[in-house]
Amino acid sequence: MKKNISTSLKVLVSIGVATLLLVLVFRNIEWRDFWQKAQEVDYSWVVASIVLSIVAYVARAYRWNILLKPLGHDLKTSRTTLAILIGYLANLALPRLGEITRCGVLNRNDNVPIPSALGTVVVERLIDVLSLFILVGLSLFIEYERLVRFLTAAYAYLELPMWVLYLVLTIGILGLVGIFFLIKNQSKLQGKMSKVIQGFVNGFLSLKDIKNPLAFLVSTAIIWVIYYLMSYIIIFSLPETAHLGFGAGLMLLITGGIALSLPVQSGFGTYHGMIAGMLLLYSIDQNTGVFLATLLHSSQLVAIAFFGTIAVIISFLVRRKSSRQNGRK
Repeated sequence: MKKNISTSLKVLVSIGVATLLLVLVFRNIEWRDFWQKAQEVDYSWVVASIVLSIVAYVARAYRWNILLKPLGHDLKTSRTTLAILIGYLANLALPRLGEITRCGVLNRNDNVPIPSALGTVVVERLIDVLSLFILVGLSLFIEYERLVRFLTAAYAYLELPMWVLYLVLTIGILGLVGIFFLIKNQSKLQGKMSKVIQGFVNGFLSLKDIKNPLAFLVSTAIIWVIYYLMSYIIIFSLPETAHLGFGAGLMLLITGGIALSLPVQSGFGTYHGMIAGMLLLYSIDQNTGVFLATLLHSSQLVAIAFFGTIAVIISFLVRRKSSRQNGRK
């Protein structure tokens, strides 16, 4: 009962924060102009972006398989793709719920222990954060002035005190120290909880035992290239943004990545506000910026909802078929 209440409160708080942010972002929007833009959009670019997203999902599933293989789980990419899609769908309900959900799906469908799978997911997230930092570094060479202005303006707008930065850094350092402690002392752990922790640690350490590092790096590169293209090609759907170049696409990718990493319901509000704010640096007015952000965000939600729903149905059929085969045995 308490668990249900806690989960409900988390959902309500997340939705409340997202709603507040959306109200703040859209409060000065000229709706007549907004709807006019919706009629001018070349939706073929949006559809292309949605279709392209499946390549990123499959590449991420393939990369996850590489991490799972050292743990003794040689799975088909189709199986991990189902789990990832269902995880993304779960994220629409509650931030970060998808990470646990996709591990649960893999456990039910392919008997992969949840702690081990969760350890590999943490590795994936760390690789994604590192990739984002590399892209930020790349953008410093391409869009240095705009990026510095954007980050400075964003920090000034948020008016975050320095203690918040110190707190985030402290939590991150303590988290890494905790993981290091578990790795060094896993042999001393006892009881049922020790198996869970050891499974997580084994999953976390799977990166050092991967058999094909090149395939891991290539699949990571493909994921981010596709993410870039998914955002960039939608620029061409609007006359006001069709002239923007490679640098603007890179800034879209970085800004969107940061916005979606924040603990807000599916990036609602944070994504729209940060993308629109970034586009101001390219002399794109607020109305157009918020509209493009809405178009980008909506296309991603449609892709997740569409492919995620199909994955849920297929996963159900897979489990049903497996149950029938086990019943015959």
